[in-house]
Parts: sequence; structure tokens; C-alpha cells
Amino acid sequence: MTAKPRILIVEDDAHYREFLQRTLEHDYRADLAPDGGEAMSLLDRHAYDAVLCDLRLPGLSGGELVRTIREKAGEETLLIVITGFEQDWSPVDAMDAQVYFYLRKGEFSPRELRKVLKNGMDFRRERLEKRRYARQLEELNESLEKTVQERTHALLESEARYRNLFHQSLLGIYIQVDGKILLVNDRLCEMLGRTADELTGKAMAECLVPVSQNALADPRRSRDGLPSPAEEVRLKTRAGKDRTGLHCAGPIRSQGAQAVQGCVLDITEWKELEQHYLQHRKMESLGTLVSGIAHEFNNILAAMMPQTEMLTRRAHEMPSVERPAQIIFSMAEKASRLTRQLLNMSRKPTMETRPIDVNAWIREASSFLAASLESTRELQLDLDPLAGRSRIMGDPHQLDQLLLNLVLNARDAMAGGGTIRIETARRAPGSCERVPPDRRERSFVEIRIKDQGCGIPPENLAKVFDPFFTTKEAGKGTGLGLSVVYNLVRQHDGEIFLESRVGKGSTFTILLPEASQTSETRAVSLEKALSGRSV
Repeated sequence: MTAKPRILIVEDDAHYREFLQRTLEHDYRADLAPDGGEAMSLLDRHAYDAVLCDLRLPGLSGGELVRTIREKAGEETLLIVITGFEQDWSPVDAMDAQVYFYLRKGEFSPRELRKVLKNGMDFRRERLEKRRYARQLEELNESLEKTVQERTHALLESEARYRNLFHQSLLGIYIQVDGKILLVNDRLCEMLGRTADELTGKAMAECLVPVSQNALADPRRSRDGLPSPAEEVRLKTRAGKDRTGLHCAGPIRSQGAQAVQGCVLDITEWKELEQHYLQHRKMESLGTLVSGIAHEFNNILAAMMPQTEMLTRRAHEMPSVERPAQIIFSMAEKASRLTRQLLNMSRKPTMETRPIDVNAWIREASSFLAASLESTRELQLDLDPLAGRSRIMGDPHQLDQLLLNLVLNARDAMAGGGTIRIETARRAPGSCERVPPDRRERSFVEIRIKDQGCGIPPENLAKVFDPFFTTKEAGKGTGLGLSVVYNLVRQHDGEIFLESRVGKGSTFTILLPEASQTSETRAVSLEKALSGRSV
């Protein structure tokens, strides 16, 4: 709602002052002054859009007051003189004092006064707008003059400036002549892990592979001389670890010959963040679907279980159905447990969190973890003392479930036996490159679970945290264990990563944010725990 314009009414006649106030108070916020002294006091405290001033005032005459107001308030304040004695101050004198309007008492109606004041306020607003535009035009002219000077100077030093831009750009830039690299900047060398000498003379197609499997567009064939559209490419680095980039190129003249200049933007981190976000959304959608199915399935089991239990109790009366009844009851109980697991995975449970010493927690959990392993499998701990000095905020019961699921998963992956290692470390701010960029300035406690199992094929790595996905034989796994792990890590505002090679084993790395020293035990829901995350 726009505030009403503020005006000052200076009038020594109380009745007439009240008349002016009633006339204008609907559209304006009016302050009243019975004399010049009070008017000057109000002008010292407030800025007014307009002043309506009588000429005959005690102490300070209206003419002197108007001139003083003009000097104090500047040209922005609208001045209107209202008098019953024109001979005291002629309209000519009023014009010299930059008075907007000169009114005689008794010769105007309230409507006419409102119209005069409205027109005056419109005039004032237009005048201020013109002055603002004039100032902007003046600033623009100054800016243009400065720009012309800068560009003139830039033209004189264009070669040096271009060279600096080329080498200092955050983009990888190259110039290619006749299909061979002529010049590259340091940023592109850094992206590819190669030196300028190694790249010079090579074809850029040897280092950039389009994701779409199409050949790189030839910018020299561009009819309009514009750069080719940006395309996603794989950057082939010396280390053999591909990165992702955006590439575009366009025709230029270099040393008098037709050449191609290309730019490469490394978007590896952006793509990782995108995959992180898509995985989160996928898990949310799957969680909603699983919850609905589990509830419906639970309703069916709720009707089946009592009947199955009754049939089992009476099965001794009919020996031929006793064994089938027991199997049905056992399978129904198994289905019930599966349903509860599905519901626990999909709902947003409440956590009772408290500061936890990760090393102490893992040592305590190792007793029941070791009991879940067979004699052919060994559990080893390698706990960093620095991690023990840190604390995370977590729910011990849920963290136990998280660790147990990962250890059992490692156990099942090692059919021929082997060693499961649990390692911890503290990661200082800026040392975790795999987390989303907005979280890299946080410190984390890292937990690694390594096995010597069969490993996971590359094509399955992106699916391992999906509900119901499993590589085990039919009937030997529900595919929910790693989904539960993923949800529990997310519930603790953490990150989880998987590295695996077929025949070499797998390593699950969990990063849990380090708690501040002022953290207190509190109950938080999964929804609240994730609400502060940017994924």
C-alpha cells in the first residue's frame, strides 16, 4: 500500500486551518503549524512533499517563511500560498520565490483546492522524474564517454589484452588450423592433464569425444560465421579418467589464415550434482510407490495371518495338511516382515539424535557384527583417532541398522570368505571433492566398509540403491538392504558413494557431517533433516 504524500499546513486561523485539514486529509497526511516558528521546527524534523502557507503569520511573515522554506527544502518541495491579503505579497514576488500556486482565501472551493494540489503533486512528480532521467542521462553519457575511452585504449593494446584473456580464462580455449592444434591455454591443459607441447599439432578430436557419438561439428562450414551450438563432450585426460565438458567452436582468422577457435567448459561437478538430485527424486518417487503397495499388501496380510494361524493350530487334526499349513504360516510371517521393512523404508520416521563418537560406536557394534559372520569371514577395524575426536549427530539404533546392512551385504558378496574392513577418517573442509559443491566447506566423518567379494558390474552401479534391485539369486535377497542404507544416510544429512570392480570387491564410503560443539540432542524427522539440503 502506497503511503500518502506528506504536507504541511501553515495557518494561524484555527478554523481555517481545520478547514484545510478536513479538505485534504483523505488524500494526504497533513501536519499543522499555527506560526512560522512551529513550521520551521517541523521542517527540521520531516521532509514534506508540499507546504500550504498563509502570508500573515505572527512572528515570521509568510514571504520570509516561503523564502526560508525554499532555501531549506530545495526545489523538490511544492509551495502553495493561500492569503486573503494580496497586497502583502504580490504574485510576481511569489513567482520569484518559485511558488507553484497563489490562492486567495474565499475564492476557491475545497474541490478546486484538491485539484490544484493534485496537479501540483503531478507536476512535482514529473519534474522529479525529469531530473532523475537527466541525472541518468548524464551518468549514461559519462559512462559512454568512459567506455569509448576504454575501448579506444583497448584497441591500442588488443593483442596483449586478447593474450591475457586467452591464457587467464576459466574456459579451456584452443585455436586449430587445418585440423591441428596451434595454440591452447593453461586451463585446457589442466583439464586434459597434458602440457601445451603435448597438445600442439594434435587434432582436437583426439581429446574431445562427443557424448552423442557424432563427430565434432566443423565450424568452418558455418555459413553465418557463428560458433557451433554447445555440445556435451567427454574429456579424455592423461590419467584415463574421463571428465564431462561443454564444447563450442567458431571460425576466426589467425595469422592471416582461416582457423577455428573452440571453448571447453568443465561441467563434471554439475553433472555429478544433477545425478545426485535425480537419484534423490527417484528415491522419493519409489518411496511413495512402495509405501502405497506396502499398505495394500499389509491389509491383505492382516486378513490372512489370523486365518493362517488358526489353520496351523488345528493342522494336527489333519496330518496331511499340517506341513503345508506350516509352510503357509512361515511364508505369511516372512511377507509380514517384508511389509514392515517396506513401510520403515518409505515412511519418514522420527529420529532421536545425540552426539556420537563414531569410533566408539563402531567398536561397540563390532561385537554383534562379528557374530553375524561365519568363521570364513573376518571383521577388521581401522579407526582413525582424529575421527574419534569428532562427533556426529545421529540416532544410534538407526546407525546400527545402517552398519549391519552394509556388513551383511559384504558378507553375502564373499561366498568364499574373506575380510571385511571398517575404516574411519576425518575429512576437513574442502577435502571432499565428491560431495556437492555447496557442501564442500563442511567437515565430515568418513566411514568406509570394504569387502573382498565378487564386485558389481559397472552397468549395475547406478541401480544398487534402488528398492528391489539385487544381484543375488532368486529367493536369497529382497533388494531392500541398500535402499534402507541409502535412506538412513540421507536421513542423517550424509552422502554415500560406492566403488566396485568385478572380482576385486566393493567399498562403500559414507560421509556424515561433523556436529558443531553447540549441538544438542533433539528429535528430527527425515523431512526436516532433508529440508535444509540443496540437492
